[in-house]
Amino acid sequence: MKRKLAIAAVLCFAFVAVMAAPAGAVVGGTQDAGNQYSNVGMNLEKDWYVEGEYGFAGSCTLIKNDRKGTVVVTAAHCLWGETSEYIAQHWVVTFDPLEDHQWFMSVPDLEGVKTYKVAAAAMYPGFVYWQNHNSAPSFLVQNDVGLMWLDGPVYVPGTKKLVAPAPIVGAGVLDALDLKSETFTLAGYGISDMLAGNVTSSLAGGFAAPVWNGRNYKDVSVNTEDGQFADRYLSLSAGMYICDSGGAVFHGDTLVGVNSNCTSPTSPFDAFRLDSPLAQKFLRDNGLVE
Repeated sequence: MKRKLAIAAVLCFAFVAVMAAPAGAVVGGTQDAGNQYSNVGMNLEKDWYVEGEYGFAGSCTLIKNDRKGTVVVTAAHCLWGETSEYIAQHWVVTFDPLEDHQWFMSVPDLEGVKTYKVAAAAMYPGFVYWQNHNSAPSFLVQNDVGLMWLDGPVYVPGTKKLVAPAPIVGAGVLDALDLKSETFTLAGYGISDMLAGNVTSSLAGGFAAPVWNGRNYKDVSVNTEDGQFADRYLSLSAGMYICDSGGAVFHGDTLVGVNSNCTSPTSPFDAFRLDSPLAQKFLRDNGLVE
C-alpha cells in the first residue's frame, strides 16, 4: 500500500500545482445521471486512507460479464504494490453512477451503494513504475494495464438483467484511423477538488485532501499522433478529472484505452492503447480476446 500511496501523492501534488479550474469543477465533463456508461466502475479500497473506511482507488471498465466470469480492466498502477490476495480482501467495485456524490477522502460505510467484491487481480507482467525522489516529484509508468475478476455478475440496478460489457478494440485498429480526425470519450470517476490545510491532509501524501466525485464523461480529441511510445499510448487533448486512473477511453461504444496518467483536466495526457500488441497478448493470455 505504501508504494501505491507514493503514486497517489505524486498525482495529487501535480494536481495542486497545475489545477486552474474552479473548485469542484469537472472540466468539460457531464454527470452520468442517465447511467449511460453503466459498464464503467469505481474501485474502492478498504483501509487505504483511514482504517476501516473505503477510499477511491481509480476507475475500471467491465469487459466480461456472464455466469462464467466477470472481469474489469483498469490501470496497472492502481494495483501496484498490492498482492492479489490483499486486493481480494480489501477491494470492492461499484457501478453506481453516484451523481451529485462528493466523498471527502474516504467513507466509513457504503450504505445504499451496490458493490461487488474483487476475487483476484493481475497486472501486465511488464508493467514499469519509476519515481524520481531526488528533485520535484515526477513519475513514469509503462505498460499500464491490469485486470480484476469480480466474485459475481454485475446487474442493471433493480433487475436481473446483466450489464453489457464494453466491446474491446481489435488488434491494431487505431493504426488504420486518422486519429486527429476522430473523437474519443472518457468515462470514469476522480478528484473534483483538493482541500488544503485539513487536519487529515497528511493522509493524502502530505499535500492536500482529495474530494472524490461520481461518474462523468467527456469527449476529447488526439493531441498528437507521434508522441513518445505511440505504439502503445494514445496522447489525448485533455482529461476530465485528476486521478481518473483506469478510466475508460471509448471510440464510439468500443473500449480502446485505459487512462494512465491524467494529472490535470486541462492538460494533455496518455491512455494505454488496448489495441497494442502488448495489451492484446495480455488480454488473450487471460482468455478475453481471441
